[in-house]
Amino acid sequence: MLNLMKSKKLYLIFFGLIIFLFASLFLRDQSKNHYNFEAVSNADSIFWLSQGGRNNRYITCSVYYNFDKPLDQALILERIKDLINSYKMFNRNIIEINKLPYWQKTKPDWNKNFYKLRPEESIEQYRALADFELSQPSTEGEGAPLFRVYLTHDQKQLVFIWHHVISDFEGMLNKHALHLFETIEERTKFGYQLKDFQIPKSEQENNFAFNKVFHRSVGSQKSDFNVNEITLPVKDIDLYEIGLNNDLSMSDVFSFITARAIGNYYESLSELEKPTLPIISPLSLRKNSLALDEGNNRAIKKFPIVFPMEPIAKTYERFSLVSTSSGSYDQAGQAMKFLRRTSIFEMPIRRISAADFISNYFPLADMELEIGDSSLIDHNFRVPLMPFERTKFAWSNYDGKVVLFLHTDPILIQSDVMTVSANKAIEEVLSFLRN
Repeated sequence: MLNLMKSKKLYLIFFGLIIFLFASLFLRDQSKNHYNFEAVSNADSIFWLSQGGRNNRYITCSVYYNFDKPLDQALILERIKDLINSYKMFNRNIIEINKLPYWQKTKPDWNKNFYKLRPEESIEQYRALADFELSQPSTEGEGAPLFRVYLTHDQKQLVFIWHHVISDFEGMLNKHALHLFETIEERTKFGYQLKDFQIPKSEQENNFAFNKVFHRSVGSQKSDFNVNEITLPVKDIDLYEIGLNNDLSMSDVFSFITARAIGNYYESLSELEKPTLPIISPLSLRKNSLALDEGNNRAIKKFPIVFPMEPIAKTYERFSLVSTSSGSYDQAGQAMKFLRRTSIFEMPIRRISAADFISNYFPLADMELEIGDSSLIDHNFRVPLMPFERTKFAWSNYDGKVVLFLHTDPILIQSDVMTVSANKAIEEVLSFLRN
């Protein structure tokens, strides 16, 4: 009798789950017919639905531009308005209806979307405030567009912040080059792409840890992660030629360094902290998108980083066997919309699918950029860390200088150890490729 009761209970639970799933599928898009809003596309939905709510993570992007002399405030505001008026992405925000995102048309509030700091005010204070404001859904008929621009009091630093849902980094840098810096030259000739490849079956085996579903930590809250800047001891053109001599693109070189840095990091930890299985990590998987208005072309491929550490020649061999690829976020965005309405599966799926480490290449420009009489001398990035990501290696170059912006989640990664590991990887990879 007891076994029969247990069987009936399990049957009822299973039957209820089936009903819930079908109801979610039927109801998930019903609201859009009753509101005068535009549904967020599948490709963009992942950048909205992956933040806030259940995992409490923000996905905002920041570019810091540093100039040699004060900017002309009237000139920079004129160019910002030209930028904003040229694209509808800067003239809308998002509302949520039944947990799903919809675009709402709106106009900039130039007392809010552009602000010059007072002497006592901190740019990081305003950046944190923007991270919060840009990550909240608006209410119907209210709210500013999803960007903020700040000019420091000395007028030597311009900071542009936006939510990832309106643009990726490549698309935004393209627009800044055209409208803010008014350059018609291609920003960079070095390209992006790590190439497509097939992982040998021997390396595919046993590469999934089941406890990722239940015991994997989401990491730090909001956008309070660390960013450490590391300047490479090589000029961009020299690094580009070193890569060519070894049949590697610029992005391949950066991904090569990333793979070794991750290995160095875990090798330096105690035996109890080292992974027992390969880390499967998406790296910089992009085609050159400089001519595109928007990127959205990352191919979600994975590269196994094997422990114990393999010889550096073996890692190079695996990178040298790959070929070009492109991809899209459309399927991932569609999945996020479904999971948002069937929350019982949302967190386990996120735990399984999210990357531990990512390497991205965001070149700024080969040449010097100017706004009026002010020359850009360097730049900084804050690239969003997605939920469950431990470290993001954001590579860039400007006017000859090559920089790694090393983003680490302080809850999941020992930032100082990863910095040492990255510096060691830079040295060993450059030495290997030169020889």
